[in-house]
Amino acid sequence: MYKTILMYADQFSGFERRLQVAAALASEADSHLIGTVASGGPQLDYLVYGAATLAPPPPIDYEPLREAAREQLARFDERCRQLGVASYETRFQDSSAADALILQSLYCDLVITGQSDLSDRSLIWSTRLPAYLALHRARPLLVIPAGNGPVSMPGRSIALGWNATAEASRAVAGALPLLVRAQRVQIIVLNPRQHYGQHGQEPGADLATYLARHGVRAEVSRSETSEECGTALCRLAQDSGADLIVAGAFGRSRFQEWVLGGTTHSLLSQSRLPVLLGH
Repeated sequence: MYKTILMYADQFSGFERRLQVAAALASEADSHLIGTVASGGPQLDYLVYGAATLAPPPPIDYEPLREAAREQLARFDERCRQLGVASYETRFQDSSAADALILQSLYCDLVITGQSDLSDRSLIWSTRLPAYLALHRARPLLVIPAGNGPVSMPGRSIALGWNATAEASRAVAGALPLLVRAQRVQIIVLNPRQHYGQHGQEPGADLATYLARHGVRAEVSRSETSEECGTALCRLAQDSGADLIVAGAFGRSRFQEWVLGGTTHSLLSQSRLPVLLGH
């Protein structure tokens, strides 16, 4: 089970929806929930002074950023009490959100963020915080989609994107606490002939056998598609009635993954379902 859950508690990207899922997971597993907010001040300082060529700019007061972060943590604290979370804490980090979350991910079981690309002011060079975390954090990343209204606890029906890679295998391992309690698990294999040597004679069958040993009954669906894989997986998961997508996070290089797109970016930007990513 996820005994320590780390949530990015910023005010962007559906804070309330994120917190409801984090609180439900923590209550179900009797877990400790950590809410983290970062000021971004030191990172902005570095960028501002690094860009100065002729003369240093005047000092910038970052105290409003720090105060806003502390106010958001107070909001997290109040909502956790209202939701009945038994064990939780708040952490203020005077750093970038990316640095704070990557460091703290070493000491937790699950990281939860929102879907918005604009959730970290300090990542000026790339505002895609969830995509960055997907490739660099130490633990599974659960991304809660943007939207209005509450979101139900994910994991009743899971669509598992499988392409027989190490990243996908780590996603499965990271999702096991949810997979074992799911009512339905569908293994979706897209274009299996492209990775025939890795899949074996029956693509998805070995994974289904592996999951069965953990008490998970999974069905296998194979599909040939000309769609981009992330787009196809979102569509198939939605059509199947899934409430969670599990997949590996891929990045051939930072430039290709962030500027040109890719499966990971498609999942993060297009999915209307929560997405759990392993890397």
